[in-house]
Amino acid sequence: MLIRSCIDKRVLSIFIVIHAISFFILKSIYTKQFANEFNFESTNSFGTNYTAALVDKLKVKPTTFIEWKQRHHITSYLNNNQKVKVYITKNIEWYDVLGPRYRNNEISVKCDVPCIWKERHLDQVDPEELKTVDALFCVNKPNLPKEKAWKGQKLIHFTLEPKTHCQKCHDKNDLFDIRATFDEDSDIPTSYVRANFESWRTQQPFNVTKLSPNSTFISFIASHRTEFQNCQEKDYSTEKLWDPFYLGVVPVIWGAPNTRSYLPHPKSAIFIDDYPNVEALANHLKYLVKNQSAYLEYHTWRTMNFSDGFMKKLYLNVYNLECNVCREIARLRIIEGRTQF
Repeated sequence: MLIRSCIDKRVLSIFIVIHAISFFILKSIYTKQFANEFNFESTNSFGTNYTAALVDKLKVKPTTFIEWKQRHHITSYLNNNQKVKVYITKNIEWYDVLGPRYRNNEISVKCDVPCIWKERHLDQVDPEELKTVDALFCVNKPNLPKEKAWKGQKLIHFTLEPKTHCQKCHDKNDLFDIRATFDEDSDIPTSYVRANFESWRTQQPFNVTKLSPNSTFISFIASHRTEFQNCQEKDYSTEKLWDPFYLGVVPVIWGAPNTRSYLPHPKSAIFIDDYPNVEALANHLKYLVKNQSAYLEYHTWRTMNFSDGFMKKLYLNVYNLECNVCREIARLRIIEGRTQF
């Protein structure tokens, strides 16, 4: 028995050593991949130069789809699997309409940053409990405590409402540390894209030849989607813009001045502002009904690479909001030096 015990201990020791060596080798390979991907050199696998370079990269606001993915990749790597806890404190009922992916009291297993979300009204939360919360999350209008429970706690504001429609939904007093809105300049730009975009590629275009030849303009408008957004604020869009692509039709749009820049393709929609008057628009729609090849040009994007603007909207859509919030909290925690590497 003594001999067997010694052998078991030796085997266990050898296993631990092999496991440790494998870990350091994989860590080194992963580090080199990071360095190559982000175009900087690391002096060694765990060197301060390498970590500092990654942290510096997290301080730069992404502008493209790839840059956003890189930010989240680096954040997940440096976060080292540390959890984030978020309490939703305002307009919980409205937030549920959006269909949050990570429901209350559950750990987000599908997010690369482990995050815990709870729905709690502030008057129901003990002050000591608040000290365990990384962030307080408000929907539309602020609902905040008189002061933060601790210095590093983040106050987050989320709204997809435009300023012209809901002025109270937009903080004018710099109350929040993080903002998630439709505005590309916000900390977490969030879009209304909801459908499975891969199905857009296989969706058959609407057959315009079925429209009545006696009332082509009315028939086209009735069969397609004419999208009048609530306003023309930069970056603003709702599900009314995105859902028609899933239906195989061409949306006729009046909306944000930069809408074209974040569509799947510049020629995937018809813009009312491109025509001097209603008659000119009507003539173009009549032309499309009578010329199927011209109409199908508005569907060629389904077989092409999507624009970077659209890929960014897709990646930062409302269904990924909870995960993106946790990533942003983790990113700030890393920059502020509160993460153990």
